[in-house]
Amino acid sequence: MRDTNAPLPDTAFWRAYGGAFTGTLKWEQFDALFDRLATAGGDWFVFDPTGDAPEAPAADFSAALAAARACVEQVRGRSYCGAVFADDFDAPGFVKVFDPYKMGGVCGGSGERVLPRWILSRLAPDPLPPLPETPAKKGLLARLIG
Repeated sequence: MRDTNAPLPDTAFWRAYGGAFTGTLKWEQFDALFDRLATAGGDWFVFDPTGDAPEAPAADFSAALAAARACVEQVRGRSYCGAVFADDFDAPGFVKVFDPYKMGGVCGGSGERVLPRWILSRLAPDPLPPLPETPAKKGLLARLIG
């Protein structure tokens, strides 16, 4: 398992990632943001931070946007959204889309960093460096005799 609390790289992309974001608490905000993204035009990078960083903008941004939207809309029956964060709702350039079923401690309750399912960005992403595996936790018996 990777250490999700390791420091992020000091690059323009990861500094932007750590910048100020506003969450889409209401479904109306979510719809407006995704409508804006769908008509924004220009180049967008679509990055799954658990994988390789893309070297080029998305060839089919609308398909990636549809997949991200479908993932979040799994919980459309809730009274709130809360799984999407944007740097600027009026002119988005960096958007974090979390899987609503895997958000864990996004708000900091667990103390572990939860990475988004997708990062939509005008900036070319830099990959996360390979991190050492964290040692497996030993059970009580193994700790007593080992």
